[in-house]
Amino acid sequence: VQDPAAGTGGFLVAADRYIKDKTDDLYKLKESAAFFQRHSAFVGIELVPETHRLCLMNLMLHGIESMVDSGDTLSPDGERIGKAEVILTNPPFGSKKGGGRPTRSDFSVTAETSNKQLAFVEHIVRALKPGARAAFVVPDNVLFEDNAGRRLRTWMMELCNVHTLLRLPTGIFYSQGVKTNVLFLTRGKTDKANTKGVWVYDMRANMDTFGKTKPLTVADFQPLEKAFGNDP
Repeated sequence: VQDPAAGTGGFLVAADRYIKDKTDDLYKLKESAAFFQRHSAFVGIELVPETHRLCLMNLMLHGIESMVDSGDTLSPDGERIGKAEVILTNPPFGSKKGGGRPTRSDFSVTAETSNKQLAFVEHIVRALKPGARAAFVVPDNVLFEDNAGRRLRTWMMELCNVHTLLRLPTGIFYSQGVKTNVLFLTRGKTDKANTKGVWVYDMRANMDTFGKTKPLTVADFQPLEKAFGNDP
């Protein structure tokens, strides 16, 4: 499980907790598999040094001995963390400071853009093994931008089955008024025509306003989980 914008490690900790709940805190696994889960199953990168230290402490407190690196995913650091079966992430929005471009040798679609969310989507697609899955937060406009956005969208839908778009209520991520989605996709076994159709689940229309007095909870996602079903 990889998070290329790890922050304080929340997504990795949640994935670890899910696996431990399914395996009696790993005791149902063979010793070699349990060792892998504790030491190698989770990888990531975090750019901000202070946040990286908090991430390492968070992982340690939850019994995760995998290493999240300190570095920039949009630099050669991102090439070195390898490929994953699952990617879960909430990448940063906006542009790189000073209008900087990604410095990775394997980037082609977003190599000339300073738009971080587009570049992180390219990383996610490139970091998935064939048949691997990803779920990540993106702003509304990332799906409809021209130029690099259009090229990225076309490329991503060829290589991956972009099967689900979850429209989140306004203001859940970042400031009030920022509209975000969670995009779910599976990397195809081939590189052509993998997206046949996109299911859009709207949690924004006709929904209560969420905020400090009414936080978004796991229970609010139960209708989505029921409609989604068990097929990953």
